[in-house]
Amino acid sequence: MSPRVTRLLYLLFAVLWVVIIARAYLTKKGPEDFVITVTQADVQAFARTELTALQQRSFAEGIELCGIIFERKGGTLGASPARKGSEASCGIAYFDEPGMRPLASFHPHGGYAPAYDSEAPSLLDLENDAASGMDGYVATPGGRFWHVDARGPATTLVCGPGCLPQDPDYQPCPGSEPRNRYTYRELAQRQLGSAQRC
Repeated sequence: MSPRVTRLLYLLFAVLWVVIIARAYLTKKGPEDFVITVTQADVQAFARTELTALQQRSFAEGIELCGIIFERKGGTLGASPARKGSEASCGIAYFDEPGMRPLASFHPHGGYAPAYDSEAPSLLDLENDAASGMDGYVATPGGRFWHVDARGPATTLVCGPGCLPQDPDYQPCPGSEPRNRYTYRELAQRQLGSAQRC
């Protein structure tokens, strides 16, 4: 190639690079560009549907599966594909694409395991949601459905045992039945004193 053609190619690549960077910068949305139109009740109902669909897989594989609920431009809700975690945790990959607004995390607590206090959200659940600034929803092996308020952080039972699919191996433990609401401090006391194991 001649030096002139080489210079033209370099110039073309430089222009393309500037266009790509400018486009990425201009399509980045700020908070004023996206107005949330769905209600918490909408998000909660959507989370319940997602968790209902994940419970059986979570029981069968003995792991947590986690995802993020988002609102699309236009006001419809969607969910990221569920990511596999471990028996007692799951890392949620945060994303913020143009035209989508992350609203809440969700995950089931896996299958019944007497070694874990899995009928209430964990401290890690509250900490992760508080750090992300998004509320969360948690399903338990006993079929409980919890809402985590990231601002508290605190957690409230939306509905009790059996309101979501229940692990066939689940056995209630009268000594560690959860209350209907926990602040972060109260949940820490529950887990430190660790509810009697059955």
